[in-house]
Amino acid sequence: TVKPMPAGRGLSYAHAYTTTQDTTIGTVPLGYADGITRHASGSDERPGGPVQVGGRRLSVAGRICMDQFVLDLGPGATEQAGDEVVLFGTGADGGPTAEDWAQVAGTISYEIVTRLGARVPREYVG
Repeated sequence: TVKPMPAGRGLSYAHAYTTTQDTTIGTVPLGYADGITRHASGSDERPGGPVQVGGRRLSVAGRICMDQFVLDLGPGATEQAGDEVVLFGTGADGGPTAEDWAQVAGTISYEIVTRLGARVPREYVG
């Protein structure tokens, strides 16, 4: 889901993130039930786990919920529902890596990738 959000609106559990300006938010249908660690949640004080959307690097805004997390796409965002969101990859294109997530979550990259549950589809390449 992608939708406009006014300034001053609290997002996620306990309103851990507050929009500072009129903006656009996107909801990503992955959460801790899928193995996305809650330790990579964002808040008003610190950015959350990094993602890449349309070539832009963004961070999780607010707490990672059971089945979703939120991104602050910024004012005038052009992203649409269904656009690809990359949580981690090789990093060759400037996108986030499992190591980037590990740094935010205070763990190691192996924990990040091995936590992913059966609900997350796998595609083997090569």
